[in-house]
Amino acid sequence: MNPSSRWWVVAIFYLSSSINYLDRLILGAVSPAFMAEFGLNLEQYGQFQALFGLVYLISSPLMGWFLDRVGLNLGTSLALAWWSIAGMARGLTTGLAGLLTTHGLVAIGEAAGIPSTAKAAQTYLKQEERAIGSSMSQIGLVIGMTLAAFIANFCMNHWGWRSAFFVAGSLGMLWIPLWFWASTKAPIQEAAPESKGYDIRGILSMPQTWGFVLANIFSLGIFLFWTNWTNHYFRLTFKMSTENANLLGPPLQAISLIGSFFGGWLSMRLIQKGWVPIVARRRIYLIGAIGMTLSALVPLAPNIAIAFALISLSYFASSLASVNLYTMPLDAYGGSSAAFAVSLLTAGYGVLQLLASQSIGWVADRRGFSPICVAIAFPPLIGYLFLEWTKKR
Repeated sequence: MNPSSRWWVVAIFYLSSSINYLDRLILGAVSPAFMAEFGLNLEQYGQFQALFGLVYLISSPLMGWFLDRVGLNLGTSLALAWWSIAGMARGLTTGLAGLLTTHGLVAIGEAAGIPSTAKAAQTYLKQEERAIGSSMSQIGLVIGMTLAAFIANFCMNHWGWRSAFFVAGSLGMLWIPLWFWASTKAPIQEAAPESKGYDIRGILSMPQTWGFVLANIFSLGIFLFWTNWTNHYFRLTFKMSTENANLLGPPLQAISLIGSFFGGWLSMRLIQKGWVPIVARRRIYLIGAIGMTLSALVPLAPNIAIAFALISLSYFASSLASVNLYTMPLDAYGGSSAAFAVSLLTAGYGVLQLLASQSIGWVADRRGFSPICVAIAFPPLIGYLFLEWTKKR
């Protein structure tokens, strides 16, 4: 196969991201229905998300280590089978405790999602291409959210909200044989010389590692909030129906996808012009952090169209920054520990979801969403300061 065809192989791998996000986001898409059935308020829905964050936090480094030990193909396939089966099990539950437990089991497998896509980029793509490759995982987010919205709306109207989990989970098993076929069709890239020789202990001892993690925690508020709470925001702020509010998710993710590819393209162009890769990515992260401050203006929006435009721009900026931040550990460490290095950033996402989700629900129940829009707008700039403070000199 021509080496340029590796992009098709990587694209097939990143379909696993679609399944990952579909199984994750389907809960949010049907959440108004199960909240009504169980009598939950927004704070209690936030507790659901916090539980996912706790399990995701604990599982992320373990799954990163697991992927590096057993390999990309077997590790990703086992993780995907796990979260698909656990996702379907949510549909068998009759009580709140069962739904909580099975959703936590989903988080264990899904913690392998982002580290596996990073390891795939490190395995099959050249160094300057890896941010573009990571951007392809955003296609998975767009597809996953689009499917989640339509599957949830159809299932809630025809078979009940539990049936959505069976439809979403059953799609995962189709990917595994497709990937085992595709993985034999592309050449593996050699790791960049500067990214060889780091083991887990070495990665954990580097200050820049914790700069990556802290920057991720401080910058993910935009992603966390607008991914998990968009339908609730529009439903409660502008009195939209659940079905119509769900349909705003896919175009929002499409705009995010454009931001991700633009961020990957910018870093590739800077690297081709001679910039040190990690320096180029840091600069683009700063641009994204500035753009994310637009979220503070959302409460001033007088109508749905302007609110959606401001949310979209801040989400665009979030993806611009994130795709470069998640590629920095590959520049810094790469090699045999690629999945573990990136898993530390996904653990940071778990930290934020654990700490913030219940608080978001508590504030939304009592003060609405305006304070939250302001609170998530400026921390990414603090994240940039951590990147500068801890960078390798």
